[in-house]
Amino acid sequence: MDVRTTRLTAAYFLPVLGLLILTGVFVAFTAYWSATETDDDSIQRETTLVRRLLDQRIADVTKNQQTSTTWDDAVDEVLGPRHLDWLDANLGVWMHTYFGIDRVFILDGGDHSIYAMIGGTRLAPDTYFSHAATLAPIVAQLRRLRRTAASLDDAPTFVRRYVLLENRPAVVSAAAIISDTGKIHQAAGQEPVHVAVEFLDGPFLSKLASDFLIRNPRFSWTGHLGPHEAAFPLATDGTDIGYLLWTVQQPGMKVLDRMVPILAGAGTVILLLAGLLLFRLYRTTRKLVSSQRQIEHMAHHDALTGLANRFSFDQRLEHRLQEFEQTKRSFAVLYLDLDRFKDVNDTLGHQAGDELIRQVAARLLSLVSGEDMVARLGGDEFAVLRDAVTDRMEIEVLSRRIVEAIQSPFEVAKQQVVIGISIGVAIAFRDTLTQLDLVRRADVALYRVKSSGRGGYVIFEEQMERLGFGGAMREISRPG
Repeated sequence: MDVRTTRLTAAYFLPVLGLLILTGVFVAFTAYWSATETDDDSIQRETTLVRRLLDQRIADVTKNQQTSTTWDDAVDEVLGPRHLDWLDANLGVWMHTYFGIDRVFILDGGDHSIYAMIGGTRLAPDTYFSHAATLAPIVAQLRRLRRTAASLDDAPTFVRRYVLLENRPAVVSAAAIISDTGKIHQAAGQEPVHVAVEFLDGPFLSKLASDFLIRNPRFSWTGHLGPHEAAFPLATDGTDIGYLLWTVQQPGMKVLDRMVPILAGAGTVILLLAGLLLFRLYRTTRKLVSSQRQIEHMAHHDALTGLANRFSFDQRLEHRLQEFEQTKRSFAVLYLDLDRFKDVNDTLGHQAGDELIRQVAARLLSLVSGEDMVARLGGDEFAVLRDAVTDRMEIEVLSRRIVEAIQSPFEVAKQQVVIGISIGVAIAFRDTLTQLDLVRRADVALYRVKSSGRGGYVIFEEQMERLGFGGAMREISRPG
């Protein structure tokens, strides 16, 4: 190599080679940094969503349980003759069949076991005592909280905790069996208690994965992460009982792994490959965003009807109350409970019941404006948030239209089905309310309808606040 060649190499090729090497290093660093940032963001978002979905599913255990434990018939049956077939069909085996609850125990006011169900089979009541060391403290906590509450209205109706039972993670929900109408007198803290146990491994995780597209969920004692996994602890009273782990989406590293061999073998086209990498990252990120939107939609909406769920309804109500404090623009909350829905489930089956729920949701949506929210709170319970209210008559008209619409026959399983609906209404007019106050007022009005024969609506009167929710209530309005 002569001097001119050496000089040309030194003057042109070496700088270009150095620039290519520096460009390659910069591209490699940028690609790695982008991948890790994308993955970190993905893990944070997915962890938040999975935690929210798990909390929602755990809360469903209690909501499903209380569809039967807050019921006059349940109180009468547990305190009275205790027909085992009735207990199977309403408080025990039925809860395993319909809701997937693994174990049920019913205790009387003295904490004596009167019923036991495990895995869909009724067993001897004394089966409870092999579980008592784990379950009895939860029942005792519920009784203590109910005895020491300032009033019966303030007393909690359930206590729910994570536990280790038979070396398996489980959620335990202890609910007082109480009157839904208030007509049956019960001493606070001495009511019968319904204990529901659902294990968090096995079928629970499989259903969580299929319902919400969570990949490979599993339970771990240590929280030790495998490749591409995330986790958070299952904690109760400050004590971790283990960790929920699942495989997270890591689009950044996935793309980077695929591109490394290409980058290594194509140094002369490094800039082109860098552009391709960024394009692949962009496409993968779009897929990630689409998947996350789907998961987030599931977290805020009821899977059966597509309506807003309880979590989304509570958020909207909290936001509307904050706006009300500033603008005083009135709105209303309607709590709706279907009448005779359980009869449809029992006679036509749960698939027919699900179809009926979907048709009810469609009718409710057709009766409200685009600014209003219709939500399914669980089971046969719905809620409507009326965004703006000019006067009481407007709400009466809406309530009457809902009652009349639901009373019209439905076509389910090639049969005509007739049901009814009870509505409790609370209107935010002049006084500034908390979310708890407004919901409690709607609940009081709803219970008044249900205890007076169902099939109508009641609008909570402001003076009821001064009269202890008992007087100054207008007559139950029943269209037709």
